[in-house]
Amino acid sequence: MYQRSPLRRIAARRGPVRVAAPAQVPDWSRLGRGDDVEVLAARGTAVVGTIDMIAGDRSVFWMIRHDGGGRTMVCSGDDVSVAMIARAKAAPLEHSAA
Repeated sequence: MYQRSPLRRIAARRGPVRVAAPAQVPDWSRLGRGDDVEVLAARGTAVVGTIDMIAGDRSVFWMIRHDGGGRTMVCSGDDVSVAMIARAKAAPLEHSAA
């Protein structure tokens, strides 16, 4: 019924594809609103999202999950590692004519 693709066999012989891992952020002081991050829990589950709000002391942040799971709070006391995927895009400056 289904035929095997010759491209799949070639890819299998080459071995696994290596993708650059996101950079770990051990110091949350570099995180900011709008940054895309990956949060890896101790259980091995990973959640990707965009930082919605972050506390002034950078001990807690809330992120909007990309998987449709809503808004999640992440605390520095949780057993998680955070990796930066992409920085927030800077908003264009508005110039007003005087």
